[in-house]
Amino acid sequence: MDKRLEFKYKLHERYAVQAYDNADVWAGNLTIELYGIRYDTVMARAFLMSDSAVKARVRAELFVSDIDLATCRTGDVEARLWTDVNDRGFVDERGEFCAGAGFYVAMHIVVDGVGQPVLSGNNLVFESDVFQIDRTGVFHYTVEFSADDKAEADASKAWISVNDIALNRDGVIAISPDQIRRCLSITEVCVRKVGARLDADGKFVSGTFCDVTSRLEEMQTDVVYLLPFFEPGFGDLHTGHDVRKGTLGSVYAVRDFYRIDPALVTPPEEVDFLSLVSEELIVDLDLQTLLRARQLSRLRKVDDFNNFRTFKELIDWVGRDALIQLIGRAELRALTRRAHALGKLVIFDLVLMQTSRDCPLIEQYPDWYVMDEQGQPKIHQIAWLVYSDVALLNLPFNRSLQNYLSGIAPFWMRTCDLDGVRIDASQTVDRPFLKQIKNRINAVKSDALVLGETLCELSEAVDIPVDMIYALLVDFHRDAEYGNQYADFLERTSGTFAPRTVAMAYFENHDSPRATKIWRERYRSRTLALLRNIQCSLIDATAGTARYVNLAYALEWGTEWGEEARTDFEASTLLHPEWADREPHSQLVAAYEALHEFVNQQSELQTGHVYFHRNIDSEDRVFAYTRYTRHSGLLVAHNLDARFVREVVCPIHLLPDVFLERIDRVPVYDTYDFFHGSDSDPGIALPDEGVSMKLQPLQSVVIKLVFRS
Repeated sequence: MDKRLEFKYKLHERYAVQAYDNADVWAGNLTIELYGIRYDTVMARAFLMSDSAVKARVRAELFVSDIDLATCRTGDVEARLWTDVNDRGFVDERGEFCAGAGFYVAMHIVVDGVGQPVLSGNNLVFESDVFQIDRTGVFHYTVEFSADDKAEADASKAWISVNDIALNRDGVIAISPDQIRRCLSITEVCVRKVGARLDADGKFVSGTFCDVTSRLEEMQTDVVYLLPFFEPGFGDLHTGHDVRKGTLGSVYAVRDFYRIDPALVTPPEEVDFLSLVSEELIVDLDLQTLLRARQLSRLRKVDDFNNFRTFKELIDWVGRDALIQLIGRAELRALTRRAHALGKLVIFDLVLMQTSRDCPLIEQYPDWYVMDEQGQPKIHQIAWLVYSDVALLNLPFNRSLQNYLSGIAPFWMRTCDLDGVRIDASQTVDRPFLKQIKNRINAVKSDALVLGETLCELSEAVDIPVDMIYALLVDFHRDAEYGNQYADFLERTSGTFAPRTVAMAYFENHDSPRATKIWRERYRSRTLALLRNIQCSLIDATAGTARYVNLAYALEWGTEWGEEARTDFEASTLLHPEWADREPHSQLVAAYEALHEFVNQQSELQTGHVYFHRNIDSEDRVFAYTRYTRHSGLLVAHNLDARFVREVVCPIHLLPDVFLERIDRVPVYDTYDFFHGSDSDPGIALPDEGVSMKLQPLQSVVIKLVFRS
């Protein structure tokens, strides 16, 4: 029988869709190749450079029994690739997001030099033409087969998807801006805690955007990540009760996503509006979106502020509430403007899972909420954590709700020139919605940073389509005492995620007690606690690997001076930034300033491999590894012991494909330099068996290596 007729019978006539006998007909093993790395369908990652597109090629396999596949020729069976690469979708005239339609790419049977099919086991292998990806975003691909008699251009031609033949999934491609490859460091900031104080009556006075702006230069990281700055809610619409958590209420109990928390804004009486106008910090769009028709009759453009003779006249006409929102946007713009001048990005927390219990959306769109047995919005609860101040959104595949929520980030990015988002609890969000969010963000700013919170088992986070995920080491860092603990975890991480994943790592955040306080109590020494603090950040900055999972270190505001009070944004407690000027905290500040400069200067941290030097200490109290390229390396060693000196030898000769030419005997980074000066020389030497050193308690050093070219 003609092979094409056999394929036609098996593919199109014998079985119903999704009812194939996979012992008879099977298709799958979809993979995509990006930059020489082959990925399965779960997740593929690449970084888009400004001067070149990413080249991609897809493979798929097909098995059909009773056909001699080794003698197949082009035309016996056809395949094509569908993908929506470069098509982020669009927002229509009604404000609704529409996904991209995608396009098709030709595929061919893979053959050898004499035209014979190259089988994978018993399967035919098909490969697509090369196609180019020149936009950041999240995209999909799949493969279809056909063996009917119609021309490929005929719209009635029958095609069957691999997903309908066997259990497969569409492939996912996350394309990130090239700056993500640099593993941007991040400082988490709760605005209400920066510059906060108690007034004469002991009442908490919130910090403001202006307070953050004034401290940006002190934040020695590449990115400032703002916790939610939206207007919070405190009550419950149905009961009328005040349900706020703590004395201040949670910043995650959002009442209005399009309004700024008034507590974060300078009072109107203290603001020079004309200066804000002259500096273009208030723009005409603000008037159009914040003022009503009557108010616009005298304020159609920002220059019209000059027409008001007194502040009382202005506030009587516009209203205090509208003025606060105008100032809030202006001060947030000033913050991002100053950050950009310092070479920093500013991202903000995008809350998706809930609103406050007095949010107007509850009455406007009750189908957007999960309701309890009494017909009231359900309280959000995760395990033993009960969020009694918020109403749980009915998020999964709720198209109208998702359309509303995915518009929040683009609005604030356009309005105040913000650079991206951190997606709260991203592991709980359906993946098509995460795709929609990232693509709408990238349509506004192609080089935006989209960070996904992943407080879950590693295996649950592998398919989250964002630019950077969490490798949250909070509890791990706090309690880790052995080198193999670190090496095992990092190797498991690299074995779990797609190659070229970038993961943010830090050892304390707003959900946790301050690790420095725990260490001070454990070690009974403030200096040792601060040494452990910088040691953990140095691990986070250097222990990844570019080919698999690279790490970006992150701080909670206060980490850099060894803060011991929790951020605890629901409570009226104060942090202690004044400690930054006192010893030994000032030494930690200097160590972080040097760390930021050091990390940005070391190419090995963006492109290098990692080799863990295991079992170099009999009690496993030293964590050591080399980050290296073909030409140079960084040997990083950490004494995890808070009591004893550790003498170790790291066998550099075990590194594959490199030969050591020389070492710099003076460390390029030594945490003890900032606390003990030259009294703690690690005594670097080069015996035959490797690089030897003597590490003081909780000392970490980085040694530069040069390899033979």
